[in-house]
Amino acid sequence: MLKFLRKPLMAFALLIFTVAGAKAYTVSGTVTDSIGEPMIEATVRLLSAKDSSFVKGGTTNIDGRFSLSGINRGNYIVQTSYIGYDPSNTDVNVVSSNVRLQPIVLKESSIMLKETVVTAVKTEIVVKEDTVEYNAGSYKTQPGAAMEELLKKLPGVEVDSDGKITAHGKEVTKILVDGKEFFSDDPKVASKNLPATMIDKLQVVDRKSDLARLTGVDDGEEETVINLTVKPGMKNGWFGVANAGAGTDSRYAGDFNVNRFWNGNQITFLGNFNNINQLGFTDSNGSRFRRFGGNNGVNTSQSLGFNFNVGRQDETFRAGGDVLYSHTDQDTRKRQERQYIFPDSASYLNSQSTSRDKGHNVRGDFRIEWKPDSFTTLELRPRFSFNFNHSLSADSSLTSAGDAMRSPVNRSINTGDSKGNSYDAGAELWFNHMSKSHPGRSFSLMAEYSMSNVREDDYSYSWNKFFTPGVDPDDLQDQYTDNHTWSNTVGFRATWTEPIGDAKKGRFIDISYRMSYRWNNADKMVYDHPVTYPGDGSDPVIDYLEEVWNPDLSNRFRNTFFNQRIQVGFKKISKDFNFNVGIGLTPSMSKSDNLINTEKNISRWVWNIAPFLRYRHKLSKTRSITLDYRGRTSAPSMTQLQPVADMSNPLRIVVGNPNLDPSFSHNVRLRFQDFNADAQRSIMAMADAQVVQNAIVSKTTFNQQTGGQQTTYANVNGNWNAGFFAMMSMPLRNRHWQTNIHIFSRYTQSIGFNNGQRNRSGAFNFRPSLGLAFRTDVWDIELRPFYGLQTTRNSLKSVNSNDITNYGARFNGQWYAPFGLVLSTDLSFTANRGYAAGYDSDEWMWNAQISYQFLSERNATISIKAYDLLQNKKSLNRSVTASYIDDTSYNSLTRYFMLSFSYRFNTFGKGKRPSGFNEAVGPGGHGGPRRGPGGGRPPRF
Repeated sequence: MLKFLRKPLMAFALLIFTVAGAKAYTVSGTVTDSIGEPMIEATVRLLSAKDSSFVKGGTTNIDGRFSLSGINRGNYIVQTSYIGYDPSNTDVNVVSSNVRLQPIVLKESSIMLKETVVTAVKTEIVVKEDTVEYNAGSYKTQPGAAMEELLKKLPGVEVDSDGKITAHGKEVTKILVDGKEFFSDDPKVASKNLPATMIDKLQVVDRKSDLARLTGVDDGEEETVINLTVKPGMKNGWFGVANAGAGTDSRYAGDFNVNRFWNGNQITFLGNFNNINQLGFTDSNGSRFRRFGGNNGVNTSQSLGFNFNVGRQDETFRAGGDVLYSHTDQDTRKRQERQYIFPDSASYLNSQSTSRDKGHNVRGDFRIEWKPDSFTTLELRPRFSFNFNHSLSADSSLTSAGDAMRSPVNRSINTGDSKGNSYDAGAELWFNHMSKSHPGRSFSLMAEYSMSNVREDDYSYSWNKFFTPGVDPDDLQDQYTDNHTWSNTVGFRATWTEPIGDAKKGRFIDISYRMSYRWNNADKMVYDHPVTYPGDGSDPVIDYLEEVWNPDLSNRFRNTFFNQRIQVGFKKISKDFNFNVGIGLTPSMSKSDNLINTEKNISRWVWNIAPFLRYRHKLSKTRSITLDYRGRTSAPSMTQLQPVADMSNPLRIVVGNPNLDPSFSHNVRLRFQDFNADAQRSIMAMADAQVVQNAIVSKTTFNQQTGGQQTTYANVNGNWNAGFFAMMSMPLRNRHWQTNIHIFSRYTQSIGFNNGQRNRSGAFNFRPSLGLAFRTDVWDIELRPFYGLQTTRNSLKSVNSNDITNYGARFNGQWYAPFGLVLSTDLSFTANRGYAAGYDSDEWMWNAQISYQFLSERNATISIKAYDLLQNKKSLNRSVTASYIDDTSYNSLTRYFMLSFSYRFNTFGKGKRPSGFNEAVGPGGHGGPRRGPGGGRPPRF
């Protein structure tokens, strides 16, 4: 019997060993230059050691890493190359496990291109595809400065008074550190807390959403992010900085930042506390609760956070996340002058208000990524938050008629007291698999769940006195409102990508389906304190002991939303161009049940079509042009649909319109970028346009007797806008001089209503700016003049046209002494013209700082800072619509002086410390000239 089974058993064993021997492995590694900087998009080829035949290839990612999967046992050669560097050949033997190579170091080529040696100067700006890269060493900051100060120096990047970052006209939604998320979707945490000295390069990237980049299927979501590359010498060890300062007018500021980097891993501890408006995070309470001060005024804040990103060196497993506690105490004082414009008259509103908003928040976001093999990715993203808020407000206003005497129409006094708390939680699970047996085929699944629960108690007092004959002279309301909103959301997405023919020809079909189902419950229960009006003309009497339910102002909604998107697309990928085109069908259902008044229930289905197109042509390795088109549909909100009057402010009543249609927008964008390495010249130009069909706009009518107004919503056609943005940066003949030019312009046509009459408003904005900088190891000087023009024209003859101009310049200067003394100053002048009487202004803003660095490695810095030396800081804003012109001003920080101490530490060891970390060196840094243009290699996000 055994003799009979011997041959089959031997054949079966041979088959097992053959299969085992055919198991595929992965060869991975990292490519760097001679100073340890990652080589991005370096070419990696795996060759057979027997005959040097090609086996597999690829390019390195943002971290200089590569991974070649599906490799059989045997002897190979890893050949690595990059333009301007000598190629490298590394022998590798694949036996019975994955192979992780030692870092491959490429050396600059000794062959001189065009027999010319390019020396000394690093390129300030490099433009490539969807990335604009800034060399951080070219923009010197004060000792101990945070990243935000560096951002303010970058051409094309703006940071407003709230800390919001805008790059080339787009809001930045995330900041990455070496390609990894840092405190999720809150860029302020990085910009306000990370030290500028740790940054080697800063890359502004326009990219698709995380899910689209994982699956390769466009979901229509895009974002602008900033990626920070850490200086090569700081990627292994501890480093950090602590700052503390005290100033006049009881001003104080302190922060700390401790970082640990090792083997591609990172942890960060940070804290921030101050009363000088340096909010080190995004305050999310404004989107959850009723807050009165907005983002203006003077803010006292504290925060404490932890961020981590750790994993295996072969990237098969990685975990990251962050936890942040924050507290804010905001004091806001506002002065407002608004002119309401009617077809046959005008009225004026003058108001003053004060508010106090306090909040506590704890939030956490986490990411867990597992790659069981090179073809499969599984990612989990849980999150949570707890939020508490208390807001107080008081305001008074006077509405006047448009006659010569400015006759009073009404006077209003309002107070508010609101307390609330909320908790949120949710998670997303992503799965993506690429077929091993069928190259180019892939599929993905995504499931998500989120919940939110918000409770808020609101006490309000409103007294209105009317001066028009025939109108009751007094209206008084004192109310308590119990608000409770809770919701649950589930979502699902599936995608499939299939190659057409041979995947090497780069033709693919994408099919995707996405759904989101949300239950939203909102209860607003309003109770009145009864008011008695004595017949003798004395003041009204409020009974605070009794609460009477007010059914006219209360509502209880049970809302259901079901949104779907079915999408089919075709994409073509080639060496010279990428092309992606398709169409999406977006059916959506919305249902709202009013438990108090069932006659106001709403239920509707809406079907829309959303086409898309994206074409990118590579004219050369450093020059490309991109064209994007996308159609988007936007359904009206339940607030806009509900035919229920919101009378929380009797003079500002809002009623929805159940007959609204969804709006549909056509969006086109054209972008050109070019980088000339020989001239170190970077150019980027971008044009975009948007046309909106069935745009949803406010329609307000005014009661000239009482000065009150009622707002509803309507669909209109004719809304469109178009804009142009361009930038150029290049050094002059003397490479210590650098110049950059920016031009931004936009025309917007808006259809609105002026007291019920249709009005077409056209607004043109034009903002050119020029930058000229001189930088050496001792001096860093920059001058940026600017000019802004805003013109508004209206079709209604009764509506005045207006022109607003803003012009001025900003000067930055720094001097670095060899013994550790640093002198810094920035002086700006801004002139505002065209505002209402009393709002035009000439503002000079002068800040200065003297710093001295000491100890053996200049780890310590003592500095004296003067803010607003001329005590001329102002906060003005103008808003123009078809119905009114609004000028507002807010309280702001004024002159103060602060004495600060800063201490930096690191464990890099002497001789390994990155240049510029502890020393006040010039923009060129240490190490002398470098061969080649010195530009970075932008990543492919």
